[in-house]
Amino acid sequence: MKKNLIAIGLFLGCVISTQAQETAPEPTTKFKKFYSASASEVIFSGADFGKVSITAIDPNGLPVASVSATPEIIPRFSAFLHLANQLHFNVSNTFGFYTGFGLRNIGMINKFNDSLRIKQRFYSFGIPVAFKIGNMGKKIYFSAGAEAEFFFHYKQKTYAGNEGRRGDKAQKFNEWFSKRNNIFMPSVFVEFNFGKGNYLRLKYYLTDVLINGKQNFAVNGVTSNFTVERSQLFSLSLGKVVGKKRK
Repeated sequence: MKKNLIAIGLFLGCVISTQAQETAPEPTTKFKKFYSASASEVIFSGADFGKVSITAIDPNGLPVASVSATPEIIPRFSAFLHLANQLHFNVSNTFGFYTGFGLRNIGMINKFNDSLRIKQRFYSFGIPVAFKIGNMGKKIYFSAGAEAEFFFHYKQKTYAGNEGRRGDKAQKFNEWFSKRNNIFMPSVFVEFNFGKGNYLRLKYYLTDVLINGKQNFAVNGVTSNFTVERSQLFSLSLGKVVGKKRK
Protein backbone atom coordinates (compact mmCIF):
# COMPACT_ATOMS: atom_id res chain seq x y z
CA MET A 1 0.00 0.00 0.00
CA LYS A 2 2.79 2.40 0.95
CA LYS A 3 4.64 1.59 -2.27
CA ASN A 4 1.48 2.36 -4.25
CA LEU A 5 1.03 5.67 -2.44
CA ILE A 6 4.68 6.58 -3.06
CA ALA A 7 4.32 5.69 -6.74
CA ILE A 8 1.14 7.76 -7.03
CA GLY A 9 2.81 10.65 -5.24
CA LEU A 10 5.79 10.55 -7.57
CA PHE A 11 3.45 10.42 -10.59
CA LEU A 12 1.41 13.40 -9.39
CA GLY A 13 4.61 15.28 -8.63
CA CYS A 14 5.84 14.76 -12.17
CA VAL A 15 2.47 15.84 -13.60
CA ILE A 16 2.33 18.98 -11.47
CA SER A 17 5.94 19.82 -12.36
CA THR A 18 5.21 19.36 -16.06
CA GLN A 19 2.03 21.51 -15.84
CA ALA A 20 3.92 24.24 -14.03
CA GLN A 21 6.56 24.30 -16.75
CA GLU A 22 3.93 24.42 -19.49
CA THR A 23 1.84 27.15 -17.86
CA ALA A 24 4.66 29.29 -16.52
CA PRO A 25 4.21 32.89 -17.66
CA GLU A 26 6.44 34.06 -20.43
CA PRO A 27 9.12 36.62 -19.57
CA THR A 28 7.75 40.13 -19.49
CA THR A 29 10.24 41.12 -22.19
CA LYS A 30 8.21 39.08 -24.72
CA PHE A 31 5.01 41.10 -24.59
CA LYS A 32 4.63 44.53 -26.14
CA LYS A 33 3.53 47.30 -23.83
CA PHE A 34 2.11 49.31 -26.70
CA TYR A 35 1.34 48.46 -30.32
CA SER A 36 -1.07 49.32 -33.12
CA ALA A 37 -2.79 46.85 -35.42
CA SER A 38 -5.21 46.67 -38.32
CA ALA A 39 -8.14 44.25 -38.33
CA SER A 40 -10.89 42.93 -40.56
CA GLU A 41 -13.75 40.50 -40.01
CA VAL A 42 -16.78 38.70 -41.38
CA ILE A 43 -20.08 39.31 -39.60
CA PHE A 44 -23.23 37.29 -39.00
CA SER A 45 -25.94 39.63 -37.72
CA GLY A 46 -29.67 39.92 -37.13
CA ALA A 47 -32.33 41.81 -35.21
CA ASP A 48 -35.32 40.71 -33.15
CA PHE A 49 -38.46 42.68 -34.11
CA GLY A 50 -40.91 40.93 -31.79
CA LYS A 51 -44.46 41.56 -32.99
CA VAL A 52 -44.85 43.63 -36.17
CA SER A 53 -47.94 45.51 -37.34
CA ILE A 54 -48.19 46.11 -41.12
CA THR A 55 -50.65 48.67 -42.50
CA ALA A 56 -51.39 49.17 -46.21
CA ILE A 57 -51.85 52.81 -47.28
CA ASP A 58 -54.09 54.00 -50.14
CA PRO A 59 -53.02 56.75 -52.62
CA ASN A 60 -54.63 59.37 -50.35
CA GLY A 61 -52.42 58.32 -47.43
CA LEU A 62 -55.23 56.60 -45.52
CA PRO A 63 -54.86 53.14 -43.93
CA VAL A 64 -56.93 50.48 -45.69
CA ALA A 65 -55.84 47.18 -44.10
CA SER A 66 -53.68 46.03 -41.19
CA VAL A 67 -52.17 42.69 -40.19
CA SER A 68 -49.84 41.49 -37.43
CA ALA A 69 -46.92 39.09 -37.75
CA THR A 70 -43.90 37.73 -35.90
CA PRO A 71 -41.04 37.85 -38.43
CA GLU A 72 -38.54 35.04 -38.80
CA ILE A 73 -34.96 36.18 -38.23
CA ILE A 74 -32.65 35.18 -41.08
CA PRO A 75 -28.92 35.52 -40.30
CA ARG A 76 -27.23 38.12 -42.50
CA PHE A 77 -23.65 37.50 -43.64
CA SER A 78 -21.30 40.31 -44.68
CA ALA A 79 -17.60 40.30 -45.54
CA PHE A 80 -17.23 43.85 -46.95
CA LEU A 81 -16.45 46.55 -45.94
CA HIS A 82 -15.03 45.94 -42.45
CA LEU A 83 -11.89 47.84 -41.49
CA ALA A 84 -10.47 48.69 -38.08
CA ASN A 85 -7.39 50.09 -36.41
CA GLN A 86 -6.61 49.07 -32.83
CA LEU A 87 -4.33 50.63 -30.22
CA HIS A 88 -3.26 48.16 -27.49
CA PHE A 89 -1.88 49.07 -24.05
CA ASN A 90 -0.56 46.13 -21.99
CA VAL A 91 -0.03 46.74 -18.27
CA SER A 92 1.53 43.29 -17.78
CA ASN A 93 1.77 39.97 -19.56
CA THR A 94 -1.71 39.08 -18.27
CA PHE A 95 -3.68 42.34 -18.38
CA GLY A 96 -4.22 45.18 -20.81
CA PHE A 97 -6.60 47.47 -22.70
CA TYR A 98 -7.35 48.41 -26.28
CA THR A 99 -9.24 51.11 -28.15
CA GLY A 100 -9.27 52.38 -31.73
CA PHE A 101 -11.84 52.95 -34.47
CA GLY A 102 -13.54 50.92 -37.18
CA LEU A 103 -15.82 50.93 -40.21
CA ARG A 104 -18.49 48.22 -40.28
CA ASN A 105 -21.26 46.87 -42.54
CA ILE A 106 -24.04 45.39 -40.40
CA GLY A 107 -27.74 44.75 -40.74
CA MET A 108 -30.62 42.30 -40.59
CA ILE A 109 -32.96 40.22 -42.73
CA ASN A 110 -36.50 39.52 -41.54
CA LYS A 111 -39.04 37.28 -43.22
CA PHE A 112 -42.43 38.83 -42.43
CA ASN A 113 -44.38 36.01 -44.07
CA ASP A 114 -44.00 33.44 -46.86
CA SER A 115 -44.06 36.14 -49.55
CA LEU A 116 -42.42 39.19 -47.91
CA ARG A 117 -38.80 39.63 -46.88
CA ILE A 118 -37.02 42.88 -45.95
CA LYS A 119 -33.24 43.39 -45.80
CA GLN A 120 -31.90 46.45 -43.94
CA ARG A 121 -28.21 47.39 -43.87
CA PHE A 122 -26.19 50.07 -42.07
CA TYR A 123 -22.66 51.39 -42.42
CA SER A 124 -21.26 52.48 -39.09
CA PHE A 125 -18.21 54.15 -37.58
CA GLY A 126 -17.33 52.88 -34.11
CA ILE A 127 -14.94 53.59 -31.23
CA PRO A 128 -14.43 50.63 -28.84
CA VAL A 129 -12.89 50.48 -25.37
CA ALA A 130 -12.11 47.06 -23.87
CA PHE A 131 -9.97 45.35 -21.23
CA LYS A 132 -7.98 42.17 -21.88
CA ILE A 133 -7.10 39.21 -19.62
CA GLY A 134 -4.85 36.39 -20.78
CA ASN A 135 -1.39 35.88 -22.24
CA MET A 136 -0.32 39.09 -23.95
CA GLY A 137 2.96 37.56 -25.16
CA LYS A 138 1.16 34.84 -27.12
CA LYS A 139 -1.79 37.17 -27.82
CA ILE A 140 -4.27 34.65 -26.43
CA TYR A 141 -6.74 36.52 -24.28
CA PHE A 142 -10.36 37.23 -23.37
CA SER A 143 -11.65 40.79 -23.66
CA ALA A 144 -14.87 42.61 -22.85
CA GLY A 145 -15.93 46.16 -23.49
CA ALA A 146 -18.29 48.70 -24.99
CA GLU A 147 -18.44 50.56 -28.28
CA ALA A 148 -19.97 53.83 -29.42
CA GLU A 149 -21.13 53.49 -33.04
CA PHE A 150 -22.60 55.99 -35.45
CA PHE A 151 -24.86 54.58 -38.18
CA PHE A 152 -24.36 56.97 -41.09
CA HIS A 153 -25.72 55.10 -44.14
CA TYR A 154 -28.90 53.04 -44.58
CA LYS A 155 -30.02 50.67 -47.34
CA GLN A 156 -33.29 48.73 -47.63
CA LYS A 157 -34.33 45.97 -50.05
CA THR A 158 -37.80 44.47 -50.21
CA TYR A 159 -38.48 41.06 -51.78
CA ALA A 160 -41.99 39.82 -52.54
CA GLY A 161 -43.67 36.76 -54.06
CA ASN A 162 -42.41 33.19 -54.62
CA GLU A 163 -43.61 31.50 -51.44
CA GLY A 164 -40.86 29.68 -49.59
CA ARG A 165 -38.12 31.45 -51.55
CA ARG A 166 -36.46 34.86 -51.41
CA GLY A 167 -38.87 36.35 -53.91
CA ASP A 168 -38.36 39.09 -56.49
CA LYS A 169 -36.83 42.44 -55.62
CA ALA A 170 -39.75 44.85 -55.31
CA GLN A 171 -37.98 47.92 -53.94
CA LYS A 172 -34.48 49.20 -53.17
CA PHE A 173 -33.28 52.53 -51.79
CA ASN A 174 -30.55 53.99 -49.58
CA GLU A 175 -30.09 57.15 -47.50
CA TRP A 176 -27.32 59.05 -45.75
CA PHE A 177 -28.01 59.81 -42.07
CA SER A 178 -31.47 58.30 -42.40
CA LYS A 179 -34.36 59.29 -40.17
CA ARG A 180 -35.49 55.65 -40.24
CA ASN A 181 -32.84 54.54 -37.74
CA ASN A 182 -31.10 55.82 -34.63
CA ILE A 183 -27.75 57.34 -35.54
CA PHE A 184 -26.00 56.74 -32.21
CA MET A 185 -25.92 53.03 -31.32
CA PRO A 186 -24.05 51.98 -28.15
CA SER A 187 -23.16 48.32 -27.73
CA VAL A 188 -21.39 45.86 -25.43
CA PHE A 189 -19.28 42.91 -26.54
CA VAL A 190 -17.18 39.96 -25.43
CA GLU A 191 -14.29 38.66 -27.50
CA PHE A 192 -11.85 35.75 -27.48
CA ASN A 193 -8.51 36.06 -29.24
CA PHE A 194 -7.10 32.57 -29.79
CA GLY A 195 -3.67 33.39 -31.17
CA LYS A 196 -2.11 34.32 -34.51
CA GLY A 197 -4.38 37.37 -34.71
CA ASN A 198 -7.65 35.41 -34.88
CA TYR A 199 -10.67 36.39 -32.79
CA LEU A 200 -14.34 35.63 -32.21
CA ARG A 201 -16.64 38.44 -31.00
CA LEU A 202 -20.23 38.51 -29.79
CA LYS A 203 -21.90 41.94 -29.73
CA TYR A 204 -25.27 43.22 -28.50
CA TYR A 205 -26.65 46.70 -29.20
CA LEU A 206 -28.34 48.44 -26.27
CA THR A 207 -30.70 50.69 -28.27
CA ASP A 208 -33.45 49.85 -30.76
CA VAL A 209 -32.03 50.47 -34.20
CA LEU A 210 -35.31 51.34 -35.99
CA ILE A 211 -37.54 54.36 -35.32
CA ASN A 212 -41.26 53.55 -35.37
CA GLY A 213 -43.36 55.82 -37.56
CA LYS A 214 -40.58 56.01 -40.17
CA GLN A 215 -40.71 52.45 -41.56
CA ASN A 216 -42.35 51.64 -44.89
CA PHE A 217 -41.96 49.55 -48.03
CA ALA A 218 -43.64 49.33 -51.43
CA VAL A 219 -44.76 46.27 -53.41
CA ASN A 220 -46.41 46.59 -56.84
CA GLY A 221 -47.04 50.30 -56.29
CA VAL A 222 -48.75 49.75 -52.92
CA THR A 223 -47.04 51.38 -49.94
CA SER A 224 -47.27 49.88 -46.47
CA ASN A 225 -46.08 51.13 -43.12
CA PHE A 226 -44.89 48.85 -40.35
CA THR A 227 -44.15 49.24 -36.65
CA VAL A 228 -42.02 46.90 -34.57
CA GLU A 229 -42.26 45.88 -30.94
CA ARG A 230 -38.49 46.19 -30.66
CA SER A 231 -35.45 46.10 -32.95
CA GLN A 232 -32.56 44.64 -30.98
CA LEU A 233 -29.52 44.24 -33.21
CA PHE A 234 -26.84 41.63 -32.44
CA SER A 235 -23.85 40.11 -34.24
CA LEU A 236 -21.26 37.34 -34.23
CA SER A 237 -17.92 38.19 -35.85
CA LEU A 238 -14.90 36.14 -36.88
CA GLY A 239 -11.91 38.32 -37.56
CA LYS A 240 -8.16 38.64 -37.88
CA VAL A 241 -5.71 41.25 -36.63
CA VAL A 242 -3.02 41.98 -39.19
CA GLY A 243 -0.08 44.30 -39.81
CA LYS A 244 1.02 44.66 -36.18
CA LYS A 245 3.83 47.12 -35.65
CA ARG A 246 5.98 47.51 -32.61
CA LYS A 247 6.25 51.03 -31.23
